[in-house]
Amino acid sequence: MSESYYCSRPFDWLEIHADGSAFVCCPAWLRRPIGNLLTTPWPQVWNSRVAVELRKTVLNGSLHSCSPRRCPFLASLTFPVCVANRCDDPRLLAVIRRGESHLQRGPRTLNLSFDPRCNLSCPSCRQQPVSLDNAGQHAVDTLSHFVLEELAADVEELRLSGHGDPFSAPGYRYLLHQVDSHRFPRLKRLHLHSNGLLWTPQHWDEFAHLHPYLSSAEISIDAADATLYAENRGGDFSQLLANLQFIQSLSINLRLSCVVQHNNYHQMSDFVHLARRFGACSYFSPLVNWGTWSRADYHQRAVHLPGHPDHQAFRAQLAKVAALPDVDVGTLHAFV
Repeated sequence: MSESYYCSRPFDWLEIHADGSAFVCCPAWLRRPIGNLLTTPWPQVWNSRVAVELRKTVLNGSLHSCSPRRCPFLASLTFPVCVANRCDDPRLLAVIRRGESHLQRGPRTLNLSFDPRCNLSCPSCRQQPVSLDNAGQHAVDTLSHFVLEELAADVEELRLSGHGDPFSAPGYRYLLHQVDSHRFPRLKRLHLHSNGLLWTPQHWDEFAHLHPYLSSAEISIDAADATLYAENRGGDFSQLLANLQFIQSLSINLRLSCVVQHNNYHQMSDFVHLARRFGACSYFSPLVNWGTWSRADYHQRAVHLPGHPDHQAFRAQLAKVAALPDVDVGTLHAFV
């Protein structure tokens, strides 16, 4: 890349996974964990050798651990990425001026991905419903208490979940019930990433204390009609539509997301129309193999791969939606 870029993620973001792994970005984009919160004291993780190294790649403008082929923000040059001479984040600029790679304060944004339990068993994510053994439950309990005792006081944005559903996973539900101005005195924004099927008015009333914090949501759908939704998500499409109608009434920033694969790429335009019905924008991302398929099965499904027999047809469908103002195609932009 000919220009230098800054990114706030390594300075502000912490993502926690079920095995205790901690990341300063989404691990699908930046795969290196900075440490393990179940085995290492928190200050040593936050300022580990890897964490400091990743921050230095921002400070020197190289971002050499990052790639626009993986990171949608680097691909589109949108927040939290910015061109060096156009950075308008005063806190990041102050850190850059001081050359700080070892941080005294903790993350402003916390993304929770440590309770994998969900009300669905989507083939792209898991082959069967997840149940935790004693060790798994202990890890969830330990990480939940760690969040409340060590991180909550500094968190400005709470996001869940990157794995599992916030309305289904007991660990997330427990944490959400603990959110208040005493435990999270700096909290300004809550983002929920859900399949939406349990987000009913009745369930939302259970979390009335969260209503002032909710600012945005992403609903993973992966289809534009009931038949394909049942195949890709295994859920009740009519219930989803009813819940989306309710979520729309909350007047938040709403995004519907679709993981593009061999059986749904032809619905991309229909998906955009579906999102617009509920005042939402659309987000398309490539299929990732999280270990649920063999290599051969994955290549049969991953239509974004150039060797796939439908790859050119996929690119034609992608071109129809990529330039629309309410559509984000993330790293798929490379195929436009």
